[in-house]
Order: sequence, then structure tokens, then C-alpha cells
Amino acid sequence: MMQLMVDDLDAWWARIEELSLPDRFGVPAPKPPAMQPWGLRVAYIVDPAGVLWHIAERRTDVTHDR
Repeated sequence: MMQLMVDDLDAWWARIEELSLPDRFGVPAPKPPAMQPWGLRVAYIVDPAGVLWHIAERRTDVTHDR
């Protein structure tokens, strides 16, 4: 598993949808951004090697998210 922190998750999600990853690479469909119980908004993607990516939106008010 990998985690990537981004400033604008909606912009990342728009690009992810454009890529048609399941059609191009036979991977599971990405899961759209959602607020998680631990306080991060996260989208989930599995890459062709089987690695699960958590793409999370930075919280501007949390020092360790920067």
C-alpha cells in the first residue's frame, strides 16, 4: 500500500476517471473520494502491479499533512 497526499483531491479524481484504468490495465475500478472515519478524504486505486494507492487530501489545519 502507498499513500499520496494531494492538495486538490477532486482535480486528481477527475484525471483518474479520464484515464479509464480498468479498461486500459484490467485493474479494479477506482473508488471515488470519500471521508474516512479517521478524518481524511481518500480515493483508492489499484495499480497494474496490484499495489493499493490511497490518494488523500491534505488538511490545511493539520501540521503533519503538509
